[in-house]
Amino acid sequence: MRNSNSNLGAQLRRAAAPPEEIAPMHELTADIALELVAAARRRAEAEDLAMSLAVVDGGGHPLAMLRMDGASILSAGTVIAKARTAVFCRRPTHISVERARLHPEVYASLASAMTPGMVYSMGGYPIEAAGRLLGAIAASGGSGEQDMEVAQAALARLRELGG
Repeated sequence: MRNSNSNLGAQLRRAAAPPEEIAPMHELTADIALELVAAARRRAEAEDLAMSLAVVDGGGHPLAMLRMDGASILSAGTVIAKARTAVFCRRPTHISVERARLHPEVYASLASAMTPGMVYSMGGYPIEAAGRLLGAIAASGGSGEQDMEVAQAALARLRELGG
């Protein structure tokens, strides 16, 4: 497995940008969701990682999900929760993780009141087009940095699809 710790700072700076803007896209379809999961899978396989991958719609409902061979059973539930968290918080999950670290008292109270199926864990990214939330992509099963990298590969594919 590749060590991504040295790239964390650069990834966090890149990922601190607003959610992905894909201008010509108006919705996430099942076909697009499957394409994003396939792109993330290719990246995970290239890094020799067994992961779970998911795309959810703007309401946090799964459109596509894959638990790769050898991926942790727990990662299958976590990946959906990460994607939902990216949708419900409308920001990449690593930003929520950082904010929870900086303000534990606030996020502890939010955690007790938040929607079931959310988790503060790196690797989830919302997807927006023209200011409208379309959904999110998430990866789970590696380190936080690896989860981010794999999900970002899906976002790169989304940009290719969106023009």
